[in-house]
Amino acid sequence: MNAHRGSLSTAAAIAWATASLVAAALVAGAPGAFAAPTCTTPRSAGEPPCNPYLPDSPWGASHRNAYAQASSPYPGIAAGAKVSAHHVYLPGIPIQLQFTSKYRDGGRAVWGSLVDAFDRRAVFKLDQRSGRLIDLYIPAEREANPPKTEAGGVTGAYSILDRDGRFIVPRQRTIDVFADSRKGDRTSPIRLVKRFAPPARAFCGASDKFVGATMTYDGMIAFATERGVVGVVPRLPSRMTAANVKTVSLDPSHCRGAHAEIVSNSIAADEDGGIYVVTSKLMHRVSWNAKRKKLTRAWRGRYVTKGATSAVRLGPGSGSTPTVMGTGRQRDRFVAITDGAKLMNMVLMWRGAIPKDWKPIAPGKDRRIACEVPVRFGDPHATSSLSEQSLAVRGYAAINVNNRIPDESPFAGASGVLLNALAALEGGNPANAPHGMERIDWDPRTRTCHRVWANRGISVPNGIPTMSAASGLVYGIRQEQGRWGVAGLDFRTGRVRLDAPAPDGTCTPQALAGLPDAAKAALSATIARLPQSCGDSFYAATEVGPDRTIWTGTFLGVTVYRQTG
Repeated sequence: MNAHRGSLSTAAAIAWATASLVAAALVAGAPGAFAAPTCTTPRSAGEPPCNPYLPDSPWGASHRNAYAQASSPYPGIAAGAKVSAHHVYLPGIPIQLQFTSKYRDGGRAVWGSLVDAFDRRAVFKLDQRSGRLIDLYIPAEREANPPKTEAGGVTGAYSILDRDGRFIVPRQRTIDVFADSRKGDRTSPIRLVKRFAPPARAFCGASDKFVGATMTYDGMIAFATERGVVGVVPRLPSRMTAANVKTVSLDPSHCRGAHAEIVSNSIAADEDGGIYVVTSKLMHRVSWNAKRKKLTRAWRGRYVTKGATSAVRLGPGSGSTPTVMGTGRQRDRFVAITDGAKLMNMVLMWRGAIPKDWKPIAPGKDRRIACEVPVRFGDPHATSSLSEQSLAVRGYAAINVNNRIPDESPFAGASGVLLNALAALEGGNPANAPHGMERIDWDPRTRTCHRVWANRGISVPNGIPTMSAASGLVYGIRQEQGRWGVAGLDFRTGRVRLDAPAPDGTCTPQALAGLPDAAKAALSATIARLPQSCGDSFYAATEVGPDRTIWTGTFLGVTVYRQTG
């Protein structure tokens, strides 16, 4: 048990106390929006319209919602609060966690999928109140004819919970749907509902596979494949048929071109049918027309794709899932990414019509770019920076974290998934860990971006940050002197106001037992050198959960931080 003392700020407490629920007429009544059942969403500045097909929970999809903002209106751990921390070991890495709606007893379940080098397609379910593991489903142990293991990587990292409690994981070349084996019983084992194999036109060649996924505002699962096919399929298992799969290729020649665009991040969607996908070459909007059941390529924008090279990168070009920014009908509206320049930029692109009076920000730049700001993380002399994490966005504010490892010689010679794993674990080396977090905002009055603050000292080596509007804190899984924990930075100033240690992150023999022998052999020297590696955030999302909790995936597990006083 670990603790830290303090109290919630008065301003944050008042903000949360005055928050209320509003009907999702914002979704149904907005021009161009889809008709949808009623749902509720907290009244909070910058909160996207409620998606009625996601669960009524604090975090029901990858990056929290269809906008992929990774920020929350709900209260997280308060500045200076007492904190207890609990860890659950798992045989793989959970990148994203999803919370169900409340069951009849008031509890919730937490679902996740595990990724590993051999992609055993494991999924798990935890009890939200206790953190106890309810069930671990590994197809090879449960099914008579399980799918074969294949090379892992990003596929299966991004998952969705629907409002009916189904856990949906596009993985390799199938969409796996899971649910409670006893309907309405959160403590029941996991049941495979359906494994749907879309037709060949959903992929660009025999080696293509799923990467990103989100829920559209009319209840379709939107997906993107590694080689740039974007599609939608109904979320209901009974309607997952080849005829109901609609696709479009980002490459107009549909895979006949010599240089395919590679997707290595998840995707986002808005209430107007926009689906946002960033590739190794371009930022794309695909439009989904629910009435006509048709996908079309709407626009594509050029951004800087070359310059950044690092072992921590999972693919070329941008390292961030596109994030939808701007939630009011009268406000500027963007899609936000980081680019692939050696000195990384935060980039905003107009997500709808470009203002008629808008001129390119510089000669040769795509007119769709609204701003392009170098991210220096507080170092005015910086010549390089890099992030493999999605932006945390609230209103017009975006939080960037630095992932550039200064010295990559410890894993020289490694390649592929092993290289990424070694680089992620190296983030726990205090002598070699990256440092820096920065907030950059769009100013609608000047129509420019500007830096609000930078914290040069904080080290969030490889985890996706989050933010609580109610608590006024930005949370990140930080490394300090080789030990892990959660840090909370003041959203307005960037000053650290919460610092709570993780439980002992030693990778015990029991924890490592779940790894295949080949993986243990490849990683053993690094784990011995960095003994707290099982506390490493390992590309996972930091999430604001129910009841003032912060959740994160780790290398071989999940860590939960709970406010206790």
